[in-house]
Amino acid sequence: MRRNATCPLLALSIVTLLTNAGCRSGGIPLLNLFGVGKPLVVALVADEHASTGGNLLELFNPFAPYEPLRKALSEHMGRQVALDLCLPIQVKPNLGLGFYHLAMVSPVQYGQLGDRERFRVIAVSVDEQQRSARSGLLVVRHDSDVRAVQDLRGKKVAFGPARDARTHHAGLELLKRRGLAKSDLALELLPIPGSLRRFSDARSLARSVLNGSYDAGFIDEQAWEALPEHDEREGEPARDRLRIVAKTLAVPDRLIVCSPKLPEADGEKIRRFLLAAAQDHPEILRPLRLSGYQEPTGELLDACRRLTAKPGESAAAQDE
Repeated sequence: MRRNATCPLLALSIVTLLTNAGCRSGGIPLLNLFGVGKPLVVALVADEHASTGGNLLELFNPFAPYEPLRKALSEHMGRQVALDLCLPIQVKPNLGLGFYHLAMVSPVQYGQLGDRERFRVIAVSVDEQQRSARSGLLVVRHDSDVRAVQDLRGKKVAFGPARDARTHHAGLELLKRRGLAKSDLALELLPIPGSLRRFSDARSLARSVLNGSYDAGFIDEQAWEALPEHDEREGEPARDRLRIVAKTLAVPDRLIVCSPKLPEADGEKIRRFLLAAAQDHPEILRPLRLSGYQEPTGELLDACRRLTAKPGESAAAQDE
């Protein structure tokens, strides 16, 4: 009887370990747990609004842009490096247990991490314009009567996707900082009453502001720079048809976070590799559309924490 009862329990334990270890079938972190191969595991955390730069193949194979980095880091460490795709909810437990040694997270995912003093940020990505952080821009029609954030009270405002750091979270943080709550805006009636209107891409959002469907909208600074200065076509987004009212907090695209189980010497070796990538391994940066990696500053990390601070809560209070 005892032997038969043990089998389901053992099966349940294995399933639990597989589930906690990672999202992909194959369980690379599970192998790491049992000491088989001992790869250095890097988690790529799934992001609802991950940019593909127009390359749809990246939607089906998110590992491809990171493959040059994986190979170069393997050589640098003298150890196999494995990539694993992970859901945001799995980052903290898997890093804490050492199933993952590193995780590449968005500013929002970092802000939601909790107990962040346990998880050292060793580097942040630098975009192709040499910026370690960018803002979201609050834009209106060039002839709009909206001159300040406070003028948005009762207005219809367009946001980016729900998990986007700049066009959603930083946009709401800017409103809060200027004394406005979500309820102060003219919210949607459909499909969900009281919801924010979200756009999946900057051009659609800009068009909605230009045609008067919305009074203002938040777009990524990089998307703003990609708009033409002028467009002869009626209704097409162009910078001379829009006006910037305010900027949100500036945050990075990705932060590289260490597991507390990763030996300090290994963490330092990886940190040096990333910071020297622009000079020593430029080939790993091109597929990621980056110009390099930089040291995180306290100001930058504080900005990431502020994205997910609850009403009336300071960023510092989140870590207590």
